[in-house]
Amino acid sequence: MKWKTPQPREYYAKYKHIETVNSHNWFECYELPGDVIAICEPQHLQEVNAFLIFGDKKALLLDTGMGIFSIRPLVEELCSKSLQVVNCHCHFDHTGGNWAFDEVYAADDPIVRMQAASGVPLEPLANQMDEDMFLYDYPSGFDPESYCIRPYTFKPCEDGHIFDLGDRNVEFITTPGHTNDHAMLYDHKYGILFAGDMIYFGAIYVQFGNDIMGYSDIGKYIDSLKKIRTRCPDLKSIYVSHNDFITDRNAIDLIENALRQVADGTAEGTPLRDEKYGYYMDPPTMRQYMFDGFSIVAGK
Repeated sequence: MKWKTPQPREYYAKYKHIETVNSHNWFECYELPGDVIAICEPQHLQEVNAFLIFGDKKALLLDTGMGIFSIRPLVEELCSKSLQVVNCHCHFDHTGGNWAFDEVYAADDPIVRMQAASGVPLEPLANQMDEDMFLYDYPSGFDPESYCIRPYTFKPCEDGHIFDLGDRNVEFITTPGHTNDHAMLYDHKYGILFAGDMIYFGAIYVQFGNDIMGYSDIGKYIDSLKKIRTRCPDLKSIYVSHNDFITDRNAIDLIENALRQVADGTAEGTPLRDEKYGYYMDPPTMRQYMFDGFSIVAGK
């Protein structure tokens, strides 16, 4: 289905929708297996997914969305437990609501520290606020000219850190590649990998190279996928930050094989000319490599 059609994505029908009061007519919530709630923003081209992970004593929120509206009132409506917040990486669609929480865990990286201290102004994110990026008109009460990522309190998180939620342990695993600070979460109780922006069926981005969007590295990306196989031998399902909430486990092998073809020059790409799918300071040599069900977007 192409962008800018009013019909909901077909995959939403697979999950139970949760009616909420504090959605601002912007967020949508769905129940997922393993005592997880997905919180998505389907009215923007990013269509980002955040995840609320419940234990019997605490809960963990992975990412805070774009910040078009604060996600905190919605999270408090859904969850009365003690809450910790973590980012999978520094991009605006994952950190936009960080400011509303007391502290946010993330991988220790100079760009994360800089963004947490100073925020990110509108200018490098301005194309994301174009009216064409929104499914309908701008949402009521939102001013696109004032959009920015506000500063927030950052708490460094090391590889292997365990978030103890009571009856389930969730491990923080550093996985550079999409950006240097990227990390995934692995839930040992249910065998769920929360893979962020590195494993899903869609456009896989490895072209970033600046202090706003971070730095991509295709070699590190491949190494991180290998690392996940080693660290998560009992993996049963993959929950992802874009497109369908749950992705097939074979996505790891498919994406790794595609990345290797791009890296060694055996894959053929075409210039990515649609500015809607580009980001701040993307290289002019950016190309899209098409594979079965997904693509790799990389600098030549």
